[in-house]
Amino acid sequence: MRFLVALAVVAPLFLAACDGSYSSSEAATNQEETAGGYILEVRAVEGVETYIVTAPDGRRTASRVAEGASALMDDEAIQRLGPMEPIQGEPNPEVFALRFPGVDISVAADESDPNSESATVRVNAGGRTVHVDAEDGGPGENDDRANVRITGATESDARDFINDAEDISAEVKQQMLTAVGL
Repeated sequence: MRFLVALAVVAPLFLAACDGSYSSSEAATNQEETAGGYILEVRAVEGVETYIVTAPDGRRTASRVAEGASALMDDEAIQRLGPMEPIQGEPNPEVFALRFPGVDISVAADESDPNSESATVRVNAGGRTVHVDAEDGGPGENDDRANVRITGATESDARDFINDAEDISAEVKQQMLTAVGL
């Protein structure tokens, strides 16, 4: 189920990166120049969601949501997060790809299990990249795991990312916005 949630988070940013028209490589280069420098991440593991925002100047903020409560993470806790790790040990083979100038979409999944809700989706368009790695861990909602990483996000995207996070309290949202100068 987290996979579907992750895709719902990613779709608006992907669509914002594309203007809906076919473009030459020159126009695609111009699109890349308009991409922002923010990195947005969501890591969801066993009922705990972590939201991370990195500004172009390197400032970072993060919050953790667990059992209905949200809290701002301090710098030391953010450092301990480390880089986003792949959820699946063995990478699945690519089962779908769509590539044309300025856009690259790839889906990797377990071909042997058509009912699996585990997949890795990568989208690169207009200077933005979206990487979704999700796995339905079992019958309970807290068994699901997902990582979403968006690069090339604009200041507006970063602000919306924080403000649209339903489970983060208004106070923590404001602290996150302030921490990265939004």
